[in-house]
Amino acid sequence: MPEKLHCSFCGKSEKEIKKLAAGPAGIFICDECVHICHAIMQGEDPGLSRAFDPKTWPKERLLALLGPLNKTADAYREHLQTVVETLRAQDVSWGDIARRLGVSRQTAWERFG
Repeated sequence: MPEKLHCSFCGKSEKEIKKLAAGPAGIFICDECVHICHAIMQGEDPGLSRAFDPKTWPKERLLALLGPLNKTADAYREHLQTVVETLRAQDVSWGDIARRLGVSRQTAWERFG
């Protein structure tokens, strides 16, 4: 059985919402969260609720999210690796990359070199 997709912001599954849009590196956003984002961009206070606090979510939702969250984390690590490799191919120094990552040059090189 295929794994259900989940909103990366509120954690609801594709079965709990009307629409789910895919973004880069395994990130998804539901129509409800898009509505909240739109309100924020318009300068409104949408009154963010406990919907965004995983500490308030039922354990079934949290357990269902473990696999998708792990896949998203892996995809972002791969995306970050590609960005660093592309910067290095463009002769960007390890020092410049490290400064943007907030780590030492040595740490950047060990992690991505």
